[in-house]
Parts: sequence; structure tokens; C-alpha cells
Amino acid sequence: MLNFTKPLFLLLALFLPFYAWAKGRGFFRRFSIPVTLCDWREAPPRLQSTVHRFLSFVSVFLLSVSWILLSAAAAGPVVYHQEAVWSGGGNPVIFALDISPSMAALDMDGLTRFESARTLIRGFVGARGGDSFGLVALGSDAALLVPPTRDHALFLGRLDSLRIGELGEGTALGLALAVAVAHLGDTASDRATVVLLTDGENNAGSIHPHRAARLYPERGINLHVVGIGSRGTVPLSWTDPLSGTSYSGLLESDFDEAALRSIADEAGGSYTHATSRDALERIFASLEESVPPAVSRWSRTVEEPLEYAFVVVVLICASLAWFLRRVVVGAIL
Repeated sequence: MLNFTKPLFLLLALFLPFYAWAKGRGFFRRFSIPVTLCDWREAPPRLQSTVHRFLSFVSVFLLSVSWILLSAAAAGPVVYHQEAVWSGGGNPVIFALDISPSMAALDMDGLTRFESARTLIRGFVGARGGDSFGLVALGSDAALLVPPTRDHALFLGRLDSLRIGELGEGTALGLALAVAVAHLGDTASDRATVVLLTDGENNAGSIHPHRAARLYPERGINLHVVGIGSRGTVPLSWTDPLSGTSYSGLLESDFDEAALRSIADEAGGSYTHATSRDALERIFASLEESVPPAVSRWSRTVEEPLEYAFVVVVLICASLAWFLRRVVVGAIL
């Protein structure tokens, strides 16, 4: 709802009807000096065209609107809205996302495995305002791209900029798990979570996945391993972000599901497999229930000033009025 912090300035708008009344009574003619800007032998120019009279009316209307809005801007227009405020850092969740070329397989109901996972991660983050999110990307190497943060715009911005093949063509599962657990720090038990999304088996990196997985129960960190993709021959298309070379063809998809399950078991976590977009959506819905959300929350009233927006509209209306009246109609302001 619109409010004004200095409502007395709204009285300035009353000058407009007073001016119209005074002008209608001929008050200003007493102080005017007639000047004819034309050939002295000819009659003064008059606005005979209907279009010109209409445009003159529009210009006067715009000037009137400009004055009213300028009065409103001086009165300090504001709107108030409620904003959720979360105390503490929120429950940390790190997504470890596979960006190897096989994630470009188009077997998720017309979308790639990578795009499907990224879209659902966005939805998950958007529904949990009080939690902290981090991002680990894995290919031939693994890297922490975003440490756990409540700056969701930062997290989503880096997630959107992520490209398949950015870290090579391998799958360093063990290294990704180790990077994630190392950056969760001394978090509270049963609150920190790592979600690994991949379609491959470990074939790169210097850390074995089972060795990294054993760190999770020791530190009280929950691990959810999500296998993505169907088996068989699937189309694939991707562009190498380093060379700009595009690749397309067919992929014989047959990742080692037993290896992924054993990693989850080693960490005392869970393993699920999504062969379609619908199945992946169901897995994320299950994650919503299994990952505890932040609950320490209160609301505050936020004041949003609008005077600059009013001034911008005033300038636009006044400029348009001047253009119509002075340039198009040719009247004297």
C-alpha cells in the first residue's frame, strides 16, 4: 500500500485547481503583455486544426500530471512490505554436480541430464530461503565454485554460468566428495548435507570415492547420491567451452550403478536413480523432506522509497508535454 512520509507536501497539488480557476477568471490577463510574433500586417496565428487543439489539450494534461506527481514525490512516497529474516547461517547444503560430457545426453524428456539437474537445483534453492548452499563441480578435476552461502543470487549466478566440459572429460567422484566435506567445516550434526548428482563412475582424481565417503559419518554429514540417466543408446550434443568445438552423436549409456550405491552405503547415506525427468523431480521432492530446513525465522517491515520513480515519470511527462506544445503545435509555453 502506498504511503507518504511527508504528507503536507501533497497540498502543493492544490495549486493546480487554483491556477485553473484564476486563469478562467482572467486574473493573469491583468499582468500580461501582449506580444505578437508574426508579420505586423497579418492576423495573429490561431490553432484552427482539430489535431492541434487536441495535442494542445494533451500537453496541458501531461503538465498537470507532472505537477501532481512532483507534489507526490516531494511528499516522500513509500511502500511497506514484509521480509523474512533468518537468524544464523542456515542449514548448509552442497551440490556436487557432474559436468562431464556424458551429462549432455538428451534422455531427460527432451532435456540433457545436466540441464534437468540444474533446473531442479534452482527450484530447491528458491524454496529454502534460510539455508546456505554451496556448489562443487566435477569433471577430470573437482573444484569448489561457491562455498556454503545464504547469498542465493551468487549461488544461482555461478550455477547458471556452469558449462559442460569446463573441468575436463573425466569423472572425479572421490575428489568431489572430499572437496565438499572439506568445505563444510565444523557444522552441527545432522544438519549439513551433500547431494552428489552424476551419471558416471570414478575414473579420475587422486582420491578414491570410498575413502572420501568414510569422512561423512565421522563428521555427521549426510550424503545423498543421485544417479542420472537411462541405459542404452542416447543422443548427445555439447560444445567444449575451452575450444569452442561442438560435438554430437550417440552415447552408449551404462554407468556403474552398483559403485554409486556402495559409495552411498560407505557414507551411511542414500542412493537413488533417475532414468527420466519425472523420476528426478520425485527424487528432489524426497530431498525436500529428508533435508531439514532452517526454522529460525522472523519477519520485519521494509520501507521502499519511490520518490525517484515518481521524478522519472515527471521528467518523461514534462518532456513529452514540451515537445507536443512547443515543437508539434508551435505554441508559446
